[in-house]
Amino acid sequence: MSSKIYGKLAITNLKNNRKTYVPYILMAVLSVMMYYIVGGMAQGNNGLSKDVKMIMGYMNRLLMIFSVIFLFYTNSFLIKRRKREIGIYNILGMGKGHIAKMLAIEAVITAFISIFGGILLGIVFGKLMYLVLGKLLHYDISVKFTVEIPVLEKTFAFFMAIFVLILLYNLLQIRIVSPVELLHGSNQGEREPKTKWLLAIVGAILLGTGYYIAQTTGNPLDAMTKFFFAVVCVVLGTYGLFIAGSIALLKLMRKNKKFYYNKKHFTAVSGMLYRMKQNAAGLASICILSTMVLVVISMTVSMFAGIGDELLSRYPNEINVYSYEKTLDDNELKNQKEIAAFIEKSGRKIEKKIRYSYLSMLMQMQGDKLELPSDTSADKYTVNMVTRENFLAMQKVLGKKDVPEVAEHTVAIYGSKWNGGKTVTILGEKYKVAKTHVHELRDAYTNSEVQGAYYIIVDSEKTVEELFEKQKKLLGDHAYSFCRVSGYEIDGTKAQKVACEEKLGKLIEKQNENRSNLENRYVEGRLSHEQNFYTIYGGLFFLGIFLGSMFLMVTVMIIFYKQISEGYDDRQRYEIMEKVGMSNQEVKVSIQSQVRIVFFLPLVMAAIHVTAAFPMIRRLLVLLNLSNTGLFVKCLVITLLVFMLIYYLVFRLTSRAYYRIVGNQVNK
Repeated sequence: MSSKIYGKLAITNLKNNRKTYVPYILMAVLSVMMYYIVGGMAQGNNGLSKDVKMIMGYMNRLLMIFSVIFLFYTNSFLIKRRKREIGIYNILGMGKGHIAKMLAIEAVITAFISIFGGILLGIVFGKLMYLVLGKLLHYDISVKFTVEIPVLEKTFAFFMAIFVLILLYNLLQIRIVSPVELLHGSNQGEREPKTKWLLAIVGAILLGTGYYIAQTTGNPLDAMTKFFFAVVCVVLGTYGLFIAGSIALLKLMRKNKKFYYNKKHFTAVSGMLYRMKQNAAGLASICILSTMVLVVISMTVSMFAGIGDELLSRYPNEINVYSYEKTLDDNELKNQKEIAAFIEKSGRKIEKKIRYSYLSMLMQMQGDKLELPSDTSADKYTVNMVTRENFLAMQKVLGKKDVPEVAEHTVAIYGSKWNGGKTVTILGEKYKVAKTHVHELRDAYTNSEVQGAYYIIVDSEKTVEELFEKQKKLLGDHAYSFCRVSGYEIDGTKAQKVACEEKLGKLIEKQNENRSNLENRYVEGRLSHEQNFYTIYGGLFFLGIFLGSMFLMVTVMIIFYKQISEGYDDRQRYEIMEKVGMSNQEVKVSIQSQVRIVFFLPLVMAAIHVTAAFPMIRRLLVLLNLSNTGLFVKCLVITLLVFMLIYYLVFRLTSRAYYRIVGNQVNK
């Protein structure tokens, strides 16, 4: 047989199967394009920082895994749908060697269009992505038309390897299966699955465990360590419930004769039940991917949108001077005046200044006693001893009306949940508790959510100093330092403010040389660290949008091929139903009922997953300096609404494809 015939057959086959192959090729092109663009960002000489390139490197590795899984998944659907066609070729006289040549030519054509099309689009749109990334990171990136040859070669080699492996897999499928099996391969149905109660119960337990961890984990440091365990539990639980729990639910629905023998439900329930094993895995995958899209995009969008709040939280003032003293220095006020004078001498006007001091210690609670740690296994808390005036200055949450003045030997306790009584003993001294207040409080370094912190309001600075001296006697060289903070807001441009901060830093270093009582003393500026924040959070935002888009693309393709596959499987079944007496309208209602259940069940479950995970996600965001819960809620709601819109559009488009395949019962 002439090689030209193989080529003509290959082209004809691709044309005849264009409804299924075109989406596959388009997604392959997009995968190649993203791989080339991200690879160029990670490896190219483009002016991006080391941290950004590292993030892009992680993205590229994720894309490699995604591409392999995605292309093999879609190919498995395509080869299953074409088994009947290949079986006919075999029965008509084409040997498996001839079929292999035809499939090889098809693979070459597909690979050529996908790889070269993807690289071309990557070259064209790569510079646009650089501009977008530069905008997010606040980088001044010069756009030059260049082709990253090493990245191009790597992209070509990687995707060519994938297509070769896919071809080998397809050839293996053809070789080991008989012509008769090929002929009926796409029509092989599934037996009614058995009810696996154990799997359903285990799935429910795992899902409940994941939800419980998300709801009860109060400390974000614990949330970080427990997050992946909770994710694994939810993923496994979701698959268990969809695979086994859905079958159990459908069988219970079937036992309800009043519900089951309704013309709207009969065919939908029975149809879903007989092949639910295959159906459930796809539905679970859609649910998990939808959850990933919602979580990843909402988190990264809220972090990027909240950069201003995050900067203010980490750097409460434009210029912050931190002084940690081993012994109390009466000359500190003089040093602060020198700093103020230096700022004004530098040509900058001080628009606002703030000063506060406190004693921060790591302590453990024993009943109503707060003591220095002696038991390494006991829970430890950050305890900040501070006066009312200093407390109001160091945090931005509470006002004067929220914080009472306290008398001698009386304290007010703020921050984490207080489990003690009406009195508290601190380092052997007993105090009356006037008020307790549970609230998420933040200063530059202490977070009640992160560390489990208490702010203990005392009557005077003298009391704080007495506690400072007492812990010094107990701990000796390991004693905690006394912290003083001076904050300044100044006029001028950004460059002028940063220059003033740098000059002040040199002055502080010079002052430190003549002070022996200091453990540490340094300057931090908000504006000088602003670029670092945009680099980190902008990079995470880009990563989130990238991953979200990738998960969304996979979700759309799973839904599309699932609908197409089920359309071919259901066509004959619905034709038989019409022949035995069901009206066109009844069949149409049955189809709509099944399609809606299949489509919207994963979305509902994904929404439940996100709702259950909300407390844990919020605490993880606290670790990243985002304590604005309202902002995260807004981003989450907007992300959910946009995703629901996209999901609905996909539903409408794929449903039309399904209806066209099913046939006359919809179009009459």
